[in-house]
Amino acid sequence: MGKRFGKARSVARAGGPVGSSSDAPSPWRDAPGVTRIDAHVHSNASNGPAVAALGFIGCPECYSEPEGVYDMARARGMDLVTITDHDTIKGALTLAERGFEGFIVGQEATVFFPEDKCKLHVLIWGLTPDQDEHLQSSGMKRDVYAFAHWLREQNLAHAVAHPLYVQNRRLTRWHIERCALLFKGFESLNGAHSKLQSTGLDPFLDTLTPAKIVHLQKVHGIEAVWPRAWQKARTGGSDDHAMLNIGRTWTELRLESGEKVADPREFFKHVMGGRTVSNGAGGHSSLLAHQLTSVGMHYFAERILPSRSTRTRFLGSRLMRFAGVDAPSPSKLRMAASHVKDRAMGRKRTNPTTRALKECFGPALDAFPDLRHKLERDAWKRGTQDSALSDHERMAAFADELLSAMHGSMGRSLARSIRRRDRREIMEHLSGYVAMQVAQIPYVFSLFHQNKERPFLERFVHDTSEPGSGHSPLERPMRVSLFTDTLGDINGVSRFIQNVAQRAHETGRDLQVITSTRMTVPDAPNIYNFKPIFTGTMPGYSTLEAVLPPILPILRHIDQHQPDAIHISTPGAVGMVGYLAAKMLRVPVLGVYHTDFPAYIDHLFDDEAFTFACSRFMRFFYAPFRAIFTRSDDYVQSLERLGIERGRVLHLKPGIEVQKFHTRFADRESWRTYGLDPKRAKVLYIGRVSVEKNLPLLSSVWKQTSKRLREHGLEADLIVVGDGPFRPQMERELKGCNASFLGFRHGDELSRLYASSDLFVFPSTTDTLGQVVMESQASGLPVLVSDQGGPKEVVREGETGFVLSASDPNAWVEKIVALVADDERRARMGAAAHASMQEMSLESSFEHFWDVHVDAWHAHLAERGITPREPVQRRESRTEIERDTAGV
Repeated sequence: MGKRFGKARSVARAGGPVGSSSDAPSPWRDAPGVTRIDAHVHSNASNGPAVAALGFIGCPECYSEPEGVYDMARARGMDLVTITDHDTIKGALTLAERGFEGFIVGQEATVFFPEDKCKLHVLIWGLTPDQDEHLQSSGMKRDVYAFAHWLREQNLAHAVAHPLYVQNRRLTRWHIERCALLFKGFESLNGAHSKLQSTGLDPFLDTLTPAKIVHLQKVHGIEAVWPRAWQKARTGGSDDHAMLNIGRTWTELRLESGEKVADPREFFKHVMGGRTVSNGAGGHSSLLAHQLTSVGMHYFAERILPSRSTRTRFLGSRLMRFAGVDAPSPSKLRMAASHVKDRAMGRKRTNPTTRALKECFGPALDAFPDLRHKLERDAWKRGTQDSALSDHERMAAFADELLSAMHGSMGRSLARSIRRRDRREIMEHLSGYVAMQVAQIPYVFSLFHQNKERPFLERFVHDTSEPGSGHSPLERPMRVSLFTDTLGDINGVSRFIQNVAQRAHETGRDLQVITSTRMTVPDAPNIYNFKPIFTGTMPGYSTLEAVLPPILPILRHIDQHQPDAIHISTPGAVGMVGYLAAKMLRVPVLGVYHTDFPAYIDHLFDDEAFTFACSRFMRFFYAPFRAIFTRSDDYVQSLERLGIERGRVLHLKPGIEVQKFHTRFADRESWRTYGLDPKRAKVLYIGRVSVEKNLPLLSSVWKQTSKRLREHGLEADLIVVGDGPFRPQMERELKGCNASFLGFRHGDELSRLYASSDLFVFPSTTDTLGQVVMESQASGLPVLVSDQGGPKEVVREGETGFVLSASDPNAWVEKIVALVADDERRARMGAAAHASMQEMSLESSFEHFWDVHVDAWHAHLAERGITPREPVQRRESRTEIERDTAGV
């Protein structure tokens, strides 16, 4: 793809970028002059379900003992400690009544707007039992206004928890602006929710000024409850429910005296004065998944595991260690007795899922020695020691590696079961596959859950930020993720994607190419190749891969990249992951219709049922796309036949690397390298050697052409560059007809083959553009193409080449013979072909490609009400500002 431009990201299943606690500064050592508190932590007194569905089985949201929470917070460098359970102080009181040093009672109160029942969570610190009793019994939590005034009357430190988290689908800008008038404190960093929320909240809080508060009072018709309402308290907390992230997100205070604050009530006075900042790690999907998994493991160990078999209890007790759960394990004697009993009763079979787990668990864990250490009993039983599950990046990587290895193991054993026709084992394998997918639900749920606020956040930031501040989505550069199933292959689609990646990198555009292949892909910093779970070959085409990509690692990577648009280049397995990513992020999907697959299938299999099924799938696949590029106008009709509205189909301006495919590479003497006479004319074909490229026609045509050339005393060679399933047959058919098959060629050698030839022939009827037709013309060759498909659109009839009937071999024979015989005409047409391609540069093609994506993204934002705004003139009159802020 031309010059190298960096190092490609070859991403193993376990290595996709994911969030980690390492993303933030570590507080696990004393910081002189800094006082820290994790201001949002839960204990087992928060006993409601974390997810509503779990309420049906009685699974609480937290199992953490209050004393364990305290010990973990202090061990992780917190100077002060609180517990903020949902609507209760029972857990916190168990520590306060025992006089734990540096501890303050907290609560996360659930409050509602009376107008529409919009739900809020508000953190409160310093509650007394009497205050809590009044709070719970008065009913004020059903009226946020009464609640806010009560907080002011009691002068209680507080902060609106995860303010931009849409809890019951009612939260709007209207509610947030009212919160700015009702409350003094806001949680600006929550360790369990996406950091996108912080990036949306902080600009809003930064814009609060005396004048802005006055404006909000006029708009909403209510008065600010707290003095200096524009000066907000900002807090941070882990929102931990599972002893995994305590102390990784915190509120900190730095005093000029360099002293720490020992009294938590004094600390929260500083908080309410707006003198603290939030710090630490923001939330991400793996963190949330591990919190849910840890709670689930506690529930399983407590409610389900004790009634299971000896073997299951033994295996379960080991797995529970990942979350630091001390599940009783059967003794060695009981295990031996169970083994003897199973043998006596003839139970020799082991479930295939269990077999795969035993086979793969050890080797997978060996690759993560740090996690193995955390599973040792002495390490994980210490209450302040990190559990393996708390190392989010490593645990996500380990889970990917283990599940991938298990897929491979079970795939092999399933094949054996099918060969033996063992129906019972086949069903056990299928149920095992289902179980493995269920095990990934926390990860999938978390990825979608963490991104569900994105539409609201983008609209909120746009509406509340100053035009020109750079915060609005419309005022930042676009990010694109391009998904492709073909990148290491030698074809026009692959070259097109490589060119796009290179141009994006060279022009500073944020475009990432996502693929999954065992083939070698170009070295580039914006290309990410995820190691596939499974690879095979395409039916009827052994040189093409069929892969099963690792879905979760790719989705985690996309979650980190947060693209504004998804481009899907191919309707394969990787393309389907791209569609899933677009659903996760709620962003528009665009794509290119590179290949007429129904025609491809029809040529390959000659089966109406296959062709019909392919057409139906293509209709389903492209239906959600906002815009579909086609490389030629001819294929607009093909897309219309698939049911795609013409208004969504765009003709992508074609482009090639005109400096790479150029007449200066011509070197006739280079043919001697291949054992060929440089004086003989060279008729070139480059591409897949397959039926769908209509090469049976070329084979028939060249037989006749070779004979006619000999009759006229002319000499020419057919040069076939590429490979494919039709090559062996074509070689047999053209034996003795001066045909040479060179296989795949790359780089400068390919450029030289183009420029050193005399004529290019391309009989394909299924190509949407025919990149090679453009490359050959840029190299100074006249071309012959068929009248079906896109290549004819880049040929000037009679000037740079000829468009011939795909069903008339005699026409092809006549034109080839005529051009081989006429050196002057070939040279004239070749020069015209070279000149015609100079305007079709890769640079102009890429700019068109990028502009269409920007337009699609902006149209998507406009549907959410995000449209360009005029800059607001700032008032500079001091008298006017003083008048507006009087009494605030």
